[in-house]
Amino acid sequence: MKKRTKIILVLFVVIITLVFTVAKVKRISPLSWGDKGVNKPMFSNQAINGYDAVTYFIENKAVLGNETYSYNWKNADWNFSSEENKNLFIGNPGKYAPQYGGYCAFAVSKGFTANTNPNSFEVIDGKLYLFDGEGVKADWKENLKENLQKCETNWKKY
Repeated sequence: MKKRTKIILVLFVVIITLVFTVAKVKRISPLSWGDKGVNKPMFSNQAINGYDAVTYFIENKAVLGNETYSYNWKNADWNFSSEENKNLFIGNPGKYAPQYGGYCAFAVSKGFTANTNPNSFEVIDGKLYLFDGEGVKADWKENLKENLQKCETNWKKY
């Protein structure tokens, strides 16, 4: 094999490896792959990046949870900033857990999962939606009704 062909082949393998690594770290995958669990990092069991799901509702802001107030639900560790928030969640996890397992709602509307930025969120009709960033959140909200329908259809379909 010529040296030039070997170099091209090695570069191709490196590029493909980098693409898959970035996708795994950013938790990007097609919904059709069937992994619709809770959004967790690759080497951790923390749900929604360790943030307290309850504070989005009661304080309208993202607050990092504390492992002292942890609760395992849906095979993920949910951290809370207080015992009170933990107990509220335990009493009604469906009320406080974010939609689509805590994956980016914009990505779900496009048929994918993606990690989220804990500070980019929206509570709509008593449901928590998380996003990768403010730009995609703004895009998603431009056609809110249509995108909510796409999310529901995609999430149920796969």
